[in-house]
Order: sequence, then structure tokens, then C-alpha cells
Amino acid sequence: MRVPVEIISFFCFLFSVTFVQGQECLGEDISYENIEPVANVSYTDGEMVNVKCMTGYIGSYKLKCKNGQWLTFFAQRCLKKKCGHPGETLNGDFKLIEGRDFTYGATVEYTCKTGYEMTSRINRRQCRIKGWDNSVPVCEEVRCPVIHTDEDVTASGNTKEGTYGEVIHFECVSSDKKLDGSSVIHCTENGVWSGPVPQCIVTCQLEITEPKVIRIIPWGKTTFKAGEVVKIICSGKNQFFQKQETFTCTNNGKWDYKPTCEESRCEAPLNQHVYIPTFYFKGDLNMGAKRSYSCESGYNQRAEQATCTRDGWTPKPLCAEIKCDPPRIPDAQIVGGQKQEYKFSSRIEYKCRPGFKPEQLVQITCDSHGQWTGIQKCTDGTCEEQELKNIKILCGHPSIASPYKPGHILVFQCTDGNMRFYGQRAIECLPDGRWNYPYPQCGGTIQCPKPTKHFQLVKLSDEKALYSNSEILTYTCKEPYNKIPGGDLMCQNGKWNGTFDCTSEICPPPPYLENGDFGIISKNGDVITAVSYTCQPYFVLTKQQDQYNCVDGKWEAPPKCLKPCEVDDIVEKYNLQPPTGKVFIRHADKFRLNCTDGWNTGSEMKAYVDVSCSNGNLQIGKSCDTQNQ
Repeated sequence: MRVPVEIISFFCFLFSVTFVQGQECLGEDISYENIEPVANVSYTDGEMVNVKCMTGYIGSYKLKCKNGQWLTFFAQRCLKKKCGHPGETLNGDFKLIEGRDFTYGATVEYTCKTGYEMTSRINRRQCRIKGWDNSVPVCEEVRCPVIHTDEDVTASGNTKEGTYGEVIHFECVSSDKKLDGSSVIHCTENGVWSGPVPQCIVTCQLEITEPKVIRIIPWGKTTFKAGEVVKIICSGKNQFFQKQETFTCTNNGKWDYKPTCEESRCEAPLNQHVYIPTFYFKGDLNMGAKRSYSCESGYNQRAEQATCTRDGWTPKPLCAEIKCDPPRIPDAQIVGGQKQEYKFSSRIEYKCRPGFKPEQLVQITCDSHGQWTGIQKCTDGTCEEQELKNIKILCGHPSIASPYKPGHILVFQCTDGNMRFYGQRAIECLPDGRWNYPYPQCGGTIQCPKPTKHFQLVKLSDEKALYSNSEILTYTCKEPYNKIPGGDLMCQNGKWNGTFDCTSEICPPPPYLENGDFGIISKNGDVITAVSYTCQPYFVLTKQQDQYNCVDGKWEAPPKCLKPCEVDDIVEKYNLQPPTGKVFIRHADKFRLNCTDGWNTGSEMKAYVDVSCSNGNLQIGKSCDTQNQ
């Protein structure tokens, strides 16, 4: 069947209308400069859009979407907002610090000329959408504060409210006074005066005509304020001021003393008990002369030498009678009673009260320093009994019953045979009431640590850190020290009953050094034939020898490592201050300890004791047994 042309044309029209009406316009296709993005991503055919300029720009566009294309209905180009001139300020200036012209975002900064200051806090203006922000700053003239003077000073110039550059002149009302400060000041650009307001003060003039005066201190100064002190130096070492060495400017403008130089002389001292050889004096002595002197027996001199000064001998030769205060000996009684004071070389006797040492009479003497010599402290003659835990006293000499007197010895053992014993088996009560060693203790289980002596030369049958009491340890000697194949050791009371018995055809292992170690110097094959020895830190070798040799299968006798000493709280019994931390002293070295406050060693000039170390034993030769006077 043939379709009419009119029907085909109608369907073609519908198809074309449908196709055209389906086209859209994209928002991103709008490409004008300095515009804000449009609201939608796409717009339908026939839709109208108003396009705005970016902030700071003036203009607009009106567009229509047609057949997928934008048609411009109205267009005004987006141009930067202009603000015009920012405005001048009187007595000031401005400069552009941001932007190139007076358009949106441009910033100008105002400054005042020298002598002017800005009254507003903000000194900048910026071009905004509505024009320049803020107002034009104002520059006002700088003014200095009012000048106030006292009745002695006159000021000429604008003293009420000076402006920049104005000058003020000052003068004293009275010719008897002088200005203390500058006579001219000016108002600075910061609104402050260039200096303080001066005062008119009394002064003294120093004009020395005395030919013996060669120098004035302070050097080169001739005008002085009231209260200032001046010193002069006279020519020649024997010339000094008469009566005084310095003089002062008074409030009336006069010196308190007229400086003069004159020669002074000293006569021979005639003090009682003072002895100076007569050949020292062939008449009077000039200033600066020095003479030695001494005192009679029983008298103490203040100084060994005196100098001739304008005031006579300095220090004045003086011999004071030597006296001692009554001795202070705790737990002691003075034989015959005690006096208020004792003269030089006086001797007294005292005895300690019952139960204290020493038991015999003690004699002390007042020495040439006014101190007592020969004092022995009275100490409790018994040693303290302590609590026993897991330990018992096996025996004692002379008995095991307290109180324990000096010389008494106690021997201890653990209550349980399997416990470990710590400390000394026997301790002795010393004459000062102290045990020579602390009470021993028992605790834990008896075990033996792994043997360390020549451990590298053997292989153990059962290697572990600890071994039980009576346990047997089998070992095998390693080459080349396996001439004897091996052996056994037994743990007995915490100690091994022997050491590894290993040797070679040439030499046995180097001798073991307790608290030390050896370094290999030479070998014969794998057998060590020469070594050197070193000690652990703080331990000291008994002898310094470069090397020890094995000769004919025997080693030279090795040295020993002597133990250090630790300074512990025991020094408090000697009135010594213990150190704040751990202190170790090497063998034969010394360490200084201060006396406890209020005590000395017999002289207040020596309030310390030097202790020494002898192979782990702290040696304290003297105690601080005298209280300060």
C-alpha cells in the first residue's frame, strides 16, 4: 500500500521537533572572564540564565539556551571595582603597599612626618566593594610633657607644652650652686625631652696647692657634690694625711677637713709582756716600717709583725695571757673539782665513771693554743647484745653471758646445718664498745655456684648455675691441658672441695687471680707460657711486673689483688660525717672526712680526719673527740 506524502511529512516534522527539543546547554560552556560559576551543571532548551561577576568586579551577563547553544541577550564586561583616590592627610603621606592601582583589594599605608604622630590606631585603608574602608588618619603635632622645676632652678622656653624641636634652657637662681645635669634639653620626635630636668646643688672645689700631694682620687676631678668623698696620695712612702686619709664635701660647700701631708713616726712599743730586740730601735721609726715581736712564755701574740702607720703600730703589739676553758668530757669527773679557767701549762686529772673506759686516771695539759692536750673520750666498756635469728652462739671467751666487755670473743653457728652462714664466725668486743665485725646471719640453703676458676679448660658433666650441698660434679679436661683426663668435685658447706686439676706436658694453666684476670703474652703451641695480670676496678696489684713466666713446668708466684675499702656509716661513731653516696678507697689511698658539726680533733682549725685503706680494712687513726669552744 502506498503511504501518502502528507503522512510521511507529518512524522518527519514530529521527529525533528523531538530531536531539537531534547538538546541542553552546559553551564561549563559559559566562558566569560571574572564571573561566578552558574548554579546548575546543565540547562534545558529555552531556559534563561543571569551570570554574575566575581566579588570585586562590576558587570553582568544574561544568556538563553537555544538548540544546545548559549545566546547573549545582555552583556556588560566584568571589570575590577575602582575606588578612586584614597585621600591625603595633612602633615603626612601614604604609599601603595598592595595592588597596582586604586582598585578592589588595593591597600595604602599612611605615615606622619617627623614631629607628628598619628591619632588613630589604624594607619591603613583598603579598597572594598563599597569603596575605601576606615577614614583618612590624622597626624597631630608631637608635644612633650610640662616641665616642672624646683625653686632653685629657672627654665626659659615653652615649659607648658613644648612641641618637637623646641628648646628649654636652665639656670641656677643662686650663683653659689651649680647645675647637676645639662643646661639645655629639647623636645624629641617621640614626645619626650632629650634629658631630665637638672637640679642646682652645692659643690665643693678642690684646689690642692700642697706640693707633697701628687695625686687626687677620683683622678682628674676638681668639682664634687655634697657627700662625695675624696682621697689624696702624698709623695714619699713616709707621708700620710694628718689624722684622716679621706675628706668629704659638706652641705655648705666646704670640705670637712683640709688635706695636708706630713711625716709621722712611731716610738718603740712599751706594752707589757711584749719582747722586741732593742737593736731594732735607734730612735723613732718612719711610717711603713715593719717590726717583728714575740711574747713572754704563757702569753699569746695577736700577730707576729706590726707596721708603723699614721695611727701608730698596726696591729698594736699585744700579748694576751693564755688560758683554757674548763674541759668538757662527757661521762668524766675532774679530780679535785673544776675551776672557771686554767692558765697555760696547767695540768688536771680526770677519771671516767664506772663502766666506762679508760679505767685509769687521765692527765691533760693546757697548751700554748689555749687547748687541752691528752684528752681521751670516756666510752662505754660493754658491747651491745643483738637479737639472734636462725643462728646461735656456739661458745664464748671468757663466757657466753652478757654483758660483753672489751676482749670478749663470741663464736657462732647456724641452728640448721643446711643454712648458709653469712659473716665472720668469731667477733671480738673492742675497747670502744664496738664489735670488730657485725653479727653474722644465717639464711637460705647451702649451695655451690658453678666453678669459675679455669672453667674454660674443662667440660662439665652437668652444667648449671647452682649445685646442691654434697652434690658431686664430674669434669673432663680439654686439650692441651688433658694430661690428667679429669676428676670430681664435691659441694661442701657452700664451697667446692677443690679446683679443676688439669695440666699439660709443658705447663699447667696460669695461676688463678682472685678479683683479677690474666692476659696471654706468649704460647708454646696451644699451651700458655707467659701472662700479665690485672685487677678488677678499685683493686690494687701487690706488685707491678710486666709478665709472669712458666719455667720448667712451674709458674712464677702470681700477685694478689688488694681489696678496696667502702666508707660506711661506721665513721659516725668517730663523730665523722659519712659521705652522701658510696665511696670506695683504693688500698694505701687516703680520703678526707669532715667532723660532725660542733666537734674537732683537738684544734678548731682542724675539723677533719684523713682515713686510709689497708686491703679492705678502713684505718681511722684519730676521731673528732673535742667539742668546739
